[in-house]
Formats: sequence, structure tokens, C-alpha cells
Amino acid sequence: MGATRARLLWSCLLLSLVLLHESRSQDLTCTVFPSNVDWTQTFNDTCLNFSGLGLSLLRTQPLKASQVQVLDLSRNRLQALPGVFFANLEKLQTLIVTHNQLASVDQSLGLLCDLELRVDCSCGLASWHDIRQKNCSGEQELQCQHPGGALGNMSAFLQVSCPPGLAPGIIGAIVAGTIFLALVVSGSVLAWRLQRHRRDSGQGLSKVQSSQDAPRSVTGFLSKNNSQRPGPKAPDTPPGRSSQDYENVCISQLAEDCSWSAPR
Repeated sequence: MGATRARLLWSCLLLSLVLLHESRSQDLTCTVFPSNVDWTQTFNDTCLNFSGLGLSLLRTQPLKASQVQVLDLSRNRLQALPGVFFANLEKLQTLIVTHNQLASVDQSLGLLCDLELRVDCSCGLASWHDIRQKNCSGEQELQCQHPGGALGNMSAFLQVSCPPGLAPGIIGAIVAGTIFLALVVSGSVLAWRLQRHRRDSGQGLSKVQSSQDAPRSVTGFLSKNNSQRPGPKAPDTPPGRSSQDYENVCISQLAEDCSWSAPR
């Protein structure tokens, strides 16, 4: 009886070692590609390793790899997982996207209940997690990788670190809207000030031109000239003496034919 139990335990241990070896060998035998990957080609491998190549995923064309079961996209500085890229991966079982700063995961991936997503903990998983929880009931709790490398409960992380309203997409939309509103207001104020400055400058120039172009009144000048125009200068002779002088001259020159002409 004891020998039978020992054999059974030994068989279970061997089976576990074989399964572990197969899973590790599967990860290690993934086809590694260079950095110049052509996404338009067809891949027939069951395991593809695109880790650390600095790649960008297609958003309008699916990956042609209908046989792939393990896809490694880690360390590519990815910010999103577009649903179109994974649309034709019907046999995909494991998707490795750790060490990427994901801000969003397409909700269509949440409908793939058999997909194991190996991902870093981030608030960008919120929408994917909600779809997954609603459509894939009875599964084990989803996990995500913390910065230290340890795995943790994804639901607990989202509840503590990502309360409603703090998702990166919402924060980005709020920030973008605030910046746009600030630009609109500042542009309107600047245009109003410029228009006011031009209007004030135009009014000042009009006043100066009006003052320069207005005809000057010459009434005072004419009246002054008319009133002060010099006339014939009267002789500087005291009143009453002119007649006496003329009489004396005439008496003294009576014999010489005195003329009574007025002095010039």
C-alpha cells in the first residue's frame, strides 16, 4: 500500500516536471525576429518573440499569424493594444506585454476569455478588466505584475490605485480640453487687444491729420492789416499853426506871386 502511494506521488512529480519543462521550452523556442519586422508578411510559427525591438503595432491591419499561440511583445514602449491587430489570432493563448507603458487595452480583447494576458499593473487596464469580468464568469482572479516583479490581484490594484475618474484616458482628455480652452481664451483676448490698439492708433492719427488739414482762419490777419494799414502821414504841425505859416509866407512873398499850394 505504501509502495503504491510512493509510485503515485513519484509519477505525479515526474508529470509536473515534464509539463513545466514543456512550458519553459515553449517560451524559449519562440522565433526571435530582428528589429525590421514586416507586419504585412505571414507568420506560420506557434510562438513569436518580438521583445525589445521598439516596434509599433498596426492599427488598421491585423497580424497574419493564424497559428500563433504565444506572442511576446514585451519591452517595446507600447502605449496601446489595438483590437484590429489581434483580430485574426484565433489560437492565441498567451499575450506577453510586460514592461510597456500601456494607457489603454482594446475592449475587444476582453471578450477572449481563454487569453492569458501577462501585463504590468496600470490604470489603462480598467476598461479591458470590466469587459473581461462581465463576459468571462467563473474564471480565476486576473493578475498583473507590479514594478518589483511580483504578481498581484488586478481587481484590488484597480480599486485602490485607479478610482473612477482617474483613468489615463479621462485625465488626458481633461488636460487636452483645458489646454484648448486656455488657448482659445488667450487668443480671443490677444485679438481684442490688438483690435483695440489699432482702433486707438487710427483715431489718434485721424485727429492729427484733421488738425493739420483744417483751414486756418485769416479773419484776424485781414482785420489787423486793414486796421493797421498806414495812410498818408499827416504833417507834424501843431493844430492852428499851418494857417499862420502860410499867411506869413504869402505876405512876405506877395510880390513874388505867392501860390497857395498845400505842402507835399
